[in-house]
Amino acid sequence: MPIPADHSPQWEEGRRSTRFRSSSTPARHRVSTAERLTDDLLVEILSRVSAKSLCRFKCVSKRWLSLINHPDHRRKLPQTMAGLFYHCTSKHRTRIQFASVMGSRRPLINTSVTFLPNHRRVILLDACNGLLLCLWFTSAQGTEFRYVVCNPATGKWVALPDPDHACDQDSVHLGFDPAVSSHFYVFALLEKDYGEWNPYLCGVEVYSSETGRWVHKEDEWNDTQLCKHQSASVFLHGYLHFHAFDCVSSRCLAVVDAKGGVLTHLRVPGGINKGFIQQSQGRLHYANFQRDEGSAVIRLVVYVLENYVSKEWTLKHSVETSHVFGGKHVCINEDFDRMVIHPDCNLIFFTVGQNIFTRYNMDLRQIKVIPDTINGRPPYLPYVPLYSDLPSLDT
Repeated sequence: MPIPADHSPQWEEGRRSTRFRSSSTPARHRVSTAERLTDDLLVEILSRVSAKSLCRFKCVSKRWLSLINHPDHRRKLPQTMAGLFYHCTSKHRTRIQFASVMGSRRPLINTSVTFLPNHRRVILLDACNGLLLCLWFTSAQGTEFRYVVCNPATGKWVALPDPDHACDQDSVHLGFDPAVSSHFYVFALLEKDYGEWNPYLCGVEVYSSETGRWVHKEDEWNDTQLCKHQSASVFLHGYLHFHAFDCVSSRCLAVVDAKGGVLTHLRVPGGINKGFIQQSQGRLHYANFQRDEGSAVIRLVVYVLENYVSKEWTLKHSVETSHVFGGKHVCINEDFDRMVIHPDCNLIFFTVGQNIFTRYNMDLRQIKVIPDTINGRPPYLPYVPLYSDLPSLDT
């Protein structure tokens, strides 16, 4: 058997080897390279990592934890999901509620939108990357309203000009990606009701904060029906994704661009429930419940869209509901109202039974009830704080 050749560097006469040299400085007195960095330089480096990595770096040292949590650095450092906005009804009045779903302390933001005039008459419509889209009634008793986009972290807001075609019955969604642009979009999906359960989509009206006006498209929708019972949407890669039915009554996702033009229709995996879409870790996710063929076993399944060209979904997670709920019987069609996927990690949030919000960890396959979320009502909107000032929100 041949002996492997020795590729180690040759010793040179007159030159000492440093291969086995150890420091004469005791370990307790050594200073790492990271500790030599100034605070400003370290914050600059941390600003370039993902929110998920930033959370892990809090455990490196007390200094790193202090820098990451310092209020002066929040504008520069990436943020992760702080909680959920949702509606809560009490004493015949609906108000905006916020829950810190990760067990951490409440973020330093105005979660009751009291910075809005007449803030007691505000209805949540959508949230996207730190901004909220609301229906804001301009008086205490009247029916006149405006669409408002606001930032709870800064208290800045702007009332949009009235659209030419949209009304309060149409589905309205928000699109915003601060990594790409400081401007946001508002999409109004215009409906035409022919007396069927799901109305037809007859056009899209889009507002751009860059131009300050609405644009209208109506001639590109061929027999597309909206899923009226499913209002969730996802703004990803500059496109709005929302639930619909195509011309053969198959469930799909419609995808439109920021000018209201149709990009494509994406077929979604089947399931017992209506299905839920979310953005997580930069990819489009679809969650639903499926029954094993020839069996009574029901599974919670999560798919990821890997490729827009092939339109193929990849199964990411599958677990029996009996394992998730500890053998407790849950009526899938009635007890599940909303499902949210964490934008940075493998956590799912959903309502069970009487609107009790629950957190499920896909990696550990563990479930935990979130306190103080009883009597909540949809929409349940994931919220990631945005501490930057946007010129488009200067009222």
